[in-house]
Amino acid sequence: MLRVDSGVPIPPEAQREKYPFPVMAVGDSFLLADAESARNARSAAWMFSKRHGTKFSCRKVEGGWRVWRVA
Repeated sequence: MLRVDSGVPIPPEAQREKYPFPVMAVGDSFLLADAESARNARSAAWMFSKRHGTKFSCRKVEGGWRVWRVA
């Protein structure tokens, strides 16, 4: 049988961001090499925007895809 413990605090969740959204200022951008990465980044940017009230834009450019913080 498992032992039950009381009073053990829950550790904070690890906030590991794959993309640099938290440190980006309006006008900052980063380049992604392929469309699959761009799809993942676009989805992550949308979720980050919903939580933090920011806005991002993703466009195809020479050399890959670029994600900008626009608000």
